[in-house]
Amino acid sequence: MRRNILLGLGGFILLTIIVAVQPFSFENIDAGNVGIRINLYGSDKGVDNITMVTGRVWYNAWTTKIIEFPTYTQSVDYDSFVITTKDAAEFKVDPKLNYHINPEKVPQIYRQYRRPLGEIQQGFMKNTIYDAYRIVANSFTSDSVMSNREVFEDRVQNVLTKTLGKDGFIYDQLTSAITPPPSLRQMIDEKNTSIQARLKAENMAKQAEAEAKVIIARAEGQAKATLIKARAEAEANQLRQKTLTPLLIQQEWVSKWNGVLPTTNAGGGASLMLGIK
Repeated sequence: MRRNILLGLGGFILLTIIVAVQPFSFENIDAGNVGIRINLYGSDKGVDNITMVTGRVWYNAWTTKIIEFPTYTQSVDYDSFVITTKDAAEFKVDPKLNYHINPEKVPQIYRQYRRPLGEIQQGFMKNTIYDAYRIVANSFTSDSVMSNREVFEDRVQNVLTKTLGKDGFIYDQLTSAITPPPSLRQMIDEKNTSIQARLKAENMAKQAEAEAKVIIARAEGQAKATLIKARAEAEANQLRQKTLTPLLIQQEWVSKWNGVLPTTNAGGGASLMLGIK
Protein backbone atom coordinates (compact mmCIF):
# COMPACT_ATOMS: atom_id res chain seq x y z
CA MET A 1 0.00 0.00 0.00
CA ARG A 2 2.83 2.30 0.75
CA ARG A 3 4.14 1.64 -2.72
CA ASN A 4 0.81 2.65 -4.25
CA ILE A 5 0.85 5.87 -2.30
CA LEU A 6 4.34 6.65 -3.51
CA LEU A 7 3.39 5.84 -7.09
CA GLY A 8 0.33 8.04 -6.83
CA LEU A 9 2.33 10.89 -5.31
CA GLY A 10 5.00 10.54 -7.99
CA GLY A 11 2.37 10.58 -10.73
CA PHE A 12 0.77 13.69 -9.27
CA ILE A 13 4.14 15.46 -9.08
CA LEU A 14 4.96 14.45 -12.65
CA LEU A 15 1.57 15.66 -13.88
CA THR A 16 2.04 18.94 -12.05
CA ILE A 17 5.44 19.42 -13.67
CA ILE A 18 4.04 18.61 -17.12
CA VAL A 19 1.19 21.08 -16.64
CA ALA A 20 3.58 23.72 -15.34
CA VAL A 21 6.09 23.44 -18.14
CA GLN A 22 3.78 22.53 -21.04
CA PRO A 23 4.27 25.02 -23.87
CA PHE A 24 0.69 25.40 -25.03
CA SER A 25 -0.99 28.74 -24.44
CA PHE A 26 -3.49 31.05 -26.10
CA GLU A 27 -3.72 34.72 -27.03
CA ASN A 28 -6.88 36.82 -27.43
CA ILE A 29 -6.60 39.19 -30.39
CA ASP A 30 -9.02 42.00 -29.53
CA ALA A 31 -11.07 43.97 -32.03
CA GLY A 32 -9.03 46.74 -33.63
CA ASN A 33 -5.91 44.58 -33.55
CA VAL A 34 -4.22 42.14 -35.86
CA GLY A 35 -2.05 39.26 -34.67
CA ILE A 36 0.71 37.52 -36.58
CA ARG A 37 1.92 33.97 -35.93
CA ILE A 38 5.67 33.42 -36.36
CA ASN A 39 7.12 29.91 -36.51
CA LEU A 40 10.36 29.67 -34.57
CA TYR A 41 11.34 26.14 -35.66
CA GLY A 42 10.77 23.78 -38.53
CA SER A 43 11.05 24.03 -42.29
CA ASP A 44 8.84 27.15 -42.43
CA LYS A 45 10.48 29.04 -39.55
CA GLY A 46 11.27 32.75 -39.58
CA VAL A 47 9.54 35.90 -40.78
CA ASP A 48 9.10 34.63 -44.33
CA ASN A 49 6.15 32.50 -43.18
CA ILE A 50 3.98 34.87 -41.12
CA THR A 51 0.27 34.14 -40.74
CA MET A 52 -2.33 36.74 -39.74
CA VAL A 53 -4.62 35.60 -36.93
CA THR A 54 -7.64 37.04 -35.08
CA GLY A 55 -9.79 36.08 -32.08
CA ARG A 56 -8.52 33.44 -29.63
CA VAL A 57 -5.38 31.76 -30.90
CA TRP A 58 -3.83 28.61 -29.37
CA TYR A 59 -0.17 28.05 -29.99
CA ASN A 60 2.96 26.28 -28.81
CA ALA A 61 5.08 28.86 -27.00
CA TRP A 62 8.24 26.81 -27.64
CA THR A 63 7.86 26.81 -31.40
CA THR A 64 5.57 29.74 -32.12
CA LYS A 65 5.42 33.44 -31.27
CA ILE A 66 2.32 35.66 -31.47
CA ILE A 67 2.77 39.41 -31.93
CA GLU A 68 -0.18 41.77 -31.79
CA PHE A 69 -0.39 45.04 -33.74
CA PRO A 70 -3.13 47.65 -33.11
CA THR A 71 -4.84 48.90 -36.26
CA TYR A 72 -6.88 51.65 -34.60
CA THR A 73 -5.68 55.27 -34.61
CA GLN A 74 -2.45 55.88 -32.71
CA SER A 75 -1.45 59.29 -31.35
CA VAL A 76 2.25 59.95 -30.81
CA ASP A 77 3.59 63.16 -29.25
CA TYR A 78 7.25 63.43 -30.23
CA ASP A 79 9.93 65.45 -28.49
CA SER A 80 10.55 68.91 -29.90
CA PHE A 81 13.52 69.46 -32.19
CA VAL A 82 15.10 72.26 -34.25
CA ILE A 83 14.88 72.77 -38.02
CA THR A 84 16.85 75.31 -40.07
CA THR A 85 15.45 77.34 -42.97
CA LYS A 86 17.50 78.20 -46.04
CA ASP A 87 18.34 81.62 -44.57
CA ALA A 88 19.75 79.91 -41.46
CA ALA A 89 16.88 80.73 -39.09
CA GLU A 90 16.20 78.09 -36.46
CA PHE A 91 12.63 77.06 -35.67
CA LYS A 92 11.51 74.71 -32.93
CA VAL A 93 8.96 72.08 -33.94
CA ASP A 94 6.90 70.00 -31.51
CA PRO A 95 5.11 67.45 -33.76
CA LYS A 96 2.16 65.29 -32.83
CA LEU A 97 1.15 62.53 -35.26
CA ASN A 98 -2.12 60.62 -35.55
CA TYR A 99 -1.96 57.53 -37.78
CA HIS A 100 -3.21 53.98 -38.16
CA ILE A 101 -1.86 50.80 -39.72
CA ASN A 102 -3.19 49.13 -42.83
CA PRO A 103 -4.12 45.64 -41.49
CA GLU A 104 -3.03 43.96 -44.72
CA LYS A 105 0.45 45.44 -44.34
CA VAL A 106 1.06 44.13 -40.79
CA PRO A 107 3.10 41.07 -41.93
CA GLN A 108 5.16 43.30 -44.23
CA ILE A 109 5.79 45.79 -41.39
CA TYR A 110 7.10 43.06 -39.12
CA ARG A 111 9.21 41.48 -41.85
CA GLN A 112 10.80 44.85 -42.59
CA TYR A 113 11.38 46.15 -39.06
CA ARG A 114 11.10 43.08 -36.80
CA ARG A 115 10.15 45.33 -33.90
CA PRO A 116 6.98 45.97 -31.83
CA LEU A 117 4.98 49.00 -32.87
CA GLY A 118 6.19 51.13 -29.96
CA GLU A 119 9.82 50.69 -31.03
CA ILE A 120 8.93 51.42 -34.67
CA GLN A 121 7.24 54.67 -33.60
CA GLN A 122 10.32 55.85 -31.73
CA GLY A 123 12.73 54.59 -34.38
CA PHE A 124 11.86 54.59 -38.06
CA MET A 125 8.76 56.81 -37.81
CA LYS A 126 10.43 59.40 -35.61
CA ASN A 127 13.41 59.70 -37.94
CA THR A 128 11.10 59.91 -40.96
CA ILE A 129 9.12 62.78 -39.40
CA TYR A 130 12.24 64.71 -38.39
CA ASP A 131 13.75 64.27 -41.87
CA ALA A 132 10.53 65.44 -43.55
CA TYR A 133 10.55 68.68 -41.57
CA ARG A 134 14.24 69.31 -42.23
CA ILE A 135 13.94 68.65 -45.97
CA VAL A 136 10.93 70.95 -46.39
CA ALA A 137 12.39 73.70 -44.15
CA ASN A 138 15.46 73.85 -46.38
CA SER A 139 13.25 75.16 -49.22
CA PHE A 140 11.63 77.97 -47.15
CA THR A 141 12.91 81.25 -45.79
CA SER A 142 12.07 82.26 -42.23
CA ASP A 143 9.51 84.83 -43.42
CA SER A 144 7.82 82.38 -45.78
CA VAL A 145 7.49 79.77 -43.04
CA MET A 146 5.51 82.20 -40.90
CA SER A 147 3.48 83.78 -43.70
CA ASN A 148 2.78 80.46 -45.48
CA ARG A 149 2.55 78.06 -42.57
CA GLU A 150 -0.29 76.06 -44.13
CA VAL A 151 1.76 75.53 -47.31
CA PHE A 152 4.77 74.50 -45.22
CA GLU A 153 2.78 71.94 -43.23
CA ASP A 154 1.04 70.63 -46.37
CA ARG A 155 4.42 69.85 -47.91
CA VAL A 156 5.56 68.07 -44.77
CA GLN A 157 2.36 66.04 -44.77
CA ASN A 158 2.81 65.12 -48.44
CA VAL A 159 6.30 63.80 -47.70
CA LEU A 160 5.02 61.77 -44.75
CA THR A 161 2.07 60.41 -46.74
CA LYS A 162 4.40 59.04 -49.40
CA THR A 163 7.15 57.82 -47.07
CA LEU A 164 4.99 56.23 -44.37
CA GLY A 165 2.18 55.13 -46.67
CA LYS A 166 4.28 52.77 -48.75
CA ASP A 167 5.14 50.82 -45.60
CA GLY A 168 1.54 50.56 -44.38
CA PHE A 169 1.46 53.52 -41.95
CA ILE A 170 -1.53 55.66 -42.94
CA TYR A 171 -1.15 59.29 -41.99
CA ASP A 172 -4.28 60.88 -40.41
CA GLN A 173 -3.26 64.21 -38.88
CA LEU A 174 -0.15 66.14 -37.99
CA THR A 175 0.23 69.22 -35.79
CA SER A 176 3.55 71.03 -35.88
CA ALA A 177 3.46 73.71 -33.14
CA ILE A 178 6.15 75.73 -34.91
CA THR A 179 7.94 78.30 -32.73
CA PRO A 180 10.10 80.97 -34.44
CA PRO A 181 13.40 82.19 -32.97
CA PRO A 182 13.13 85.07 -30.44
CA SER A 183 14.54 87.67 -32.87
CA LEU A 184 11.98 86.76 -35.54
CA ARG A 185 9.21 86.69 -32.95
CA GLN A 186 10.14 90.24 -31.90
CA MET A 187 10.08 91.39 -35.53
CA ILE A 188 6.67 89.76 -36.03
CA ASP A 189 5.30 91.39 -32.87
CA GLU A 190 6.60 94.82 -33.96
CA LYS A 191 5.14 94.33 -37.42
CA ASN A 192 1.78 93.33 -35.96
CA THR A 193 1.84 96.36 -33.65
CA SER A 194 2.57 98.63 -36.61
CA ILE A 195 -0.22 97.08 -38.64
CA GLN A 196 -2.66 97.45 -35.76
CA ALA A 197 -1.68 101.11 -35.29
CA ARG A 198 -2.14 101.79 -39.00
CA LEU A 199 -5.51 100.07 -39.04
CA LYS A 200 -6.58 102.04 -35.97
CA ALA A 201 -5.55 105.34 -37.63
CA GLU A 202 -7.39 104.37 -40.81
CA ASN A 203 -10.51 103.50 -38.84
CA MET A 204 -10.35 106.80 -36.95
CA ALA A 205 -9.95 108.71 -40.25
CA LYS A 206 -12.89 106.86 -41.73
CA GLN A 207 -14.94 107.58 -38.64
CA ALA A 208 -14.05 111.31 -38.75
CA GLU A 209 -14.90 111.42 -42.44
CA ALA A 210 -18.21 109.74 -41.77
CA GLU A 211 -19.01 112.17 -38.93
CA ALA A 212 -18.09 115.13 -41.16
CA LYS A 213 -20.40 113.83 -43.87
CA VAL A 214 -23.19 113.60 -41.32
CA ILE A 215 -22.62 117.20 -40.20
CA ILE A 216 -22.51 118.40 -43.81
CA ALA A 217 -25.63 116.46 -44.63
CA ARG A 218 -27.43 118.00 -41.65
CA ALA A 219 -26.31 121.52 -42.61
CA GLU A 220 -27.35 120.99 -46.21
CA GLY A 221 -30.68 119.67 -45.01
CA GLN A 222 -31.23 122.68 -42.75
CA ALA A 223 -30.20 125.08 -45.52
CA LYS A 224 -32.53 123.42 -47.97
CA ALA A 225 -35.35 123.53 -45.40
CA THR A 226 -34.72 127.25 -44.77
CA LEU A 227 -34.60 127.97 -48.50
CA ILE A 228 -37.79 126.05 -49.10
CA LYS A 229 -39.48 127.92 -46.26
CA ALA A 230 -38.27 131.32 -47.57
CA ARG A 231 -39.43 130.49 -51.07
CA ALA A 232 -42.81 129.45 -49.73
CA GLU A 233 -43.17 132.72 -47.79
CA ALA A 234 -42.08 134.81 -50.80
CA GLU A 235 -44.53 133.04 -53.04
CA ALA A 236 -47.26 133.58 -50.43
CA ASN A 237 -46.44 137.30 -50.21
CA GLN A 238 -46.49 137.61 -53.96
CA LEU A 239 -49.84 135.89 -54.03
CA ARG A 240 -51.17 138.25 -51.34
CA GLN A 241 -49.94 141.32 -53.23
CA LYS A 242 -51.62 140.17 -56.38
CA THR A 243 -54.93 139.63 -54.59
CA LEU A 244 -54.92 142.97 -52.58
CA THR A 245 -57.24 145.09 -54.86
CA PRO A 246 -58.72 148.47 -53.62
CA LEU A 247 -62.09 146.88 -53.23
CA LEU A 248 -60.64 144.08 -51.18
CA ILE A 249 -58.83 146.59 -48.98
CA GLN A 250 -62.03 148.57 -48.45
CA GLN A 251 -63.93 145.42 -47.58
CA GLU A 252 -61.22 144.46 -45.14
CA TRP A 253 -61.46 147.95 -43.54
CA VAL A 254 -65.23 147.74 -43.25
CA SER A 255 -65.10 144.29 -41.70
CA LYS A 256 -62.82 145.61 -39.00
CA TRP A 257 -64.79 148.92 -38.28
CA ASN A 258 -66.53 148.98 -34.88
CA GLY A 259 -69.32 151.46 -35.92
CA VAL A 260 -68.01 154.46 -33.98
CA LEU A 261 -67.44 157.70 -35.95
CA PRO A 262 -64.16 159.50 -35.30
CA THR A 263 -64.28 162.66 -33.14
CA THR A 264 -62.00 165.67 -33.61
CA ASN A 265 -61.11 168.35 -31.04
CA ALA A 266 -60.43 171.58 -32.97
CA GLY A 267 -60.55 174.07 -30.10
CA GLY A 268 -63.32 176.13 -28.44
CA GLY A 269 -63.58 179.09 -30.85
CA ALA A 270 -62.91 177.33 -34.05
CA SER A 271 -65.52 176.26 -36.50
CA LEU A 272 -65.00 173.31 -38.75
CA MET A 273 -66.89 172.98 -41.94
CA LEU A 274 -66.89 169.60 -43.70
CA GLY A 275 -68.22 169.31 -47.10
CA ILE A 276 -70.78 166.64 -47.48
CA LYS A 277 -71.30 165.04 -50.87
